[in-house]
Amino acid sequence: MDGGSLSLHHRAVVMSSTFSSSGTGVSTLGARNHQNELATKSSSSNAYYSSPTFSSSCGISSLKFQLGFRDHSIATSRLRQRKTKGRGRGWEKNSVKGRGIVSMAAGVDRAVAADEFVGWLKEQGFPDQVVSIKMFEKEGLGCAATRALKAGEIALTVPENFCVTAFDVNSHPVVSGPAKGRGDLIGLTLWLMYERAQGQVSLWYPFLKLFPDATNSPLLWPSAERDEQLRGSPVLGMVKERIAALEEVYEELRSMFFDKEPRTFPAEGFSLTAFKNAFTVILSRASYLPSADIFALVPYGDCFNHKGDCEAFLDFSTEDEAVVLKVDRDYRVGDQVFVTYGLDRPNSDLLISYGFVDPSNPNDYLTIEVELLEADRLKVLKQQILQQAGFDSPQTFPLFPDRFPTQLLTYMRLSRVADVGLFAKIVFDQDVMIDQANEYEILMLLMGECRVALQEYTGSSDEESRIANDKNASIKEKLAAQLRLSEKKILINSMSALRNRLAPIRGIPVKGGGLKDPNADLLEMFDMAEQIASAPSKFLSNIFKK
Repeated sequence: MDGGSLSLHHRAVVMSSTFSSSGTGVSTLGARNHQNELATKSSSSNAYYSSPTFSSSCGISSLKFQLGFRDHSIATSRLRQRKTKGRGRGWEKNSVKGRGIVSMAAGVDRAVAADEFVGWLKEQGFPDQVVSIKMFEKEGLGCAATRALKAGEIALTVPENFCVTAFDVNSHPVVSGPAKGRGDLIGLTLWLMYERAQGQVSLWYPFLKLFPDATNSPLLWPSAERDEQLRGSPVLGMVKERIAALEEVYEELRSMFFDKEPRTFPAEGFSLTAFKNAFTVILSRASYLPSADIFALVPYGDCFNHKGDCEAFLDFSTEDEAVVLKVDRDYRVGDQVFVTYGLDRPNSDLLISYGFVDPSNPNDYLTIEVELLEADRLKVLKQQILQQAGFDSPQTFPLFPDRFPTQLLTYMRLSRVADVGLFAKIVFDQDVMIDQANEYEILMLLMGECRVALQEYTGSSDEESRIANDKNASIKEKLAAQLRLSEKKILINSMSALRNRLAPIRGIPVKGGGLKDPNADLLEMFDMAEQIASAPSKFLSNIFKK
């Protein structure tokens, strides 16, 4: 897990418009579900991902990334309720000062460190597994099947007492105080900072040696380079908000704890830089276990690599009293076994959380937030219609590279209707055009918003591709180029589909000559029923608290 999102309430079944890069084909990439957490002060009990969002004048408003979080007592989690069983020697907490900060930058060979880590686990009574940790040419450290595996089979079992969770943080003799009430990820960050400061004396040293010093997350990029590389991308605003939130939390910790107890919290190990570095590591390596509603560091489990089309994930099993991984496909001996770092994670989220971009990410998307006009004399009636359909004002919808929800069009049709008599045509589970004038207006509004968002970027897609593949470009330059390229693709494809739909309304010829029949256009663009990408209830919209 060495290593960018959608704020959308969970819906039942929806119709999605689908299109290819030309705006005429049909794709069947599915929508998924996931987990992740980040935050400042506002929250709800079920916070959702925030994704790059752009705005529209007819009812599309700007990104509202929420950095709030809710307090979670130990008793609210099944895993936290379980009494930690004896970890034997070496698993007890330690507060002795060590021999320097644990650092992967000190020339540690990851393959060697992995072997030492596995040996250390065995000394602690860790059970044998059907996957082994090994180096892969492309992905680096990962997990390979040691025997043939069938879909649905358990490939990993990590007893709960081997995991580091809020239970360990809350019972820690040093960091429990600073971590109190600050959420799982901040608590684990403080735990990591403390254990790193112990150096080789830390009883977790073999585990920590596998961790990078930090990730390539833009949360750590120098401000000038960040502003330059992310120019035009909605991710820039998201990153700035998260950085401000992190720095605010650190200042509270520094004034309340670090400055008052310098011997316990030495400056080298508890600086702002150390805090940010440790946070990005925890953000990339902590697994959210949905059945236990908790974040955990899972030794061995955090060595699996992400694959965009994979649906297997780590979770807590009450029956096994362990964190388990059930594979979602068959594997042969020696095959690398993959997991998903989250079902429904766009590239913006992958970059911020893990420090990488997946150019072929099937779950990539931008979001658009739509709302009713304040001056609309029919606003109250329209709000009632929206509420009955389970929507709000404002409401966020996704734009994928190959599709967007039909409900977005229905919502906008309603927002522009001026005749109460036409309300009967508003149906959210079907695609029903009210009239050509209304349809033309909403499509042009969406087209305009996509065009404005696209103009925020500098450079062409060809230039972005060149940078992304330039061996001499820095890792930050490549990552930023990959991100911008993926976001531009979404906007360009959306505009192509909108243009294709506009053609028969405004009489513009389409490729091949003639005008497309409006009914054929409907069938072509809106023939796939699928779930709207629901945002996971944890990770990036709720990071410092839960």
